[in-house]
Amino acid sequence: MEKMKRVEVDKKNNTAVLTFNKHFYPEEIVERAILDFRDACDASFQSGKLILKPKGSEINAGILGYEFYNYLLALLKS
Repeated sequence: MEKMKRVEVDKKNNTAVLTFNKHFYPEEIVERAILDFRDACDASFQSGKLILKPKGSEINAGILGYEFYNYLLALLKS
């Protein structure tokens, strides 16, 4: 069974690496969340994974990743 979500933290690069179940998280919802998080982080897709790089040293990459997932869930509900 494919995992629905996962956050890996790359401490060396201070990034959160997110993987998605594409059946649960529609691409347009992910794109909207990326736009909404643009002040907090830079985002890019690499090899089917979303890489979030915090803007500013006060933002923890791991927490950022989980907050991104929470925001996605909120967008799905609305």
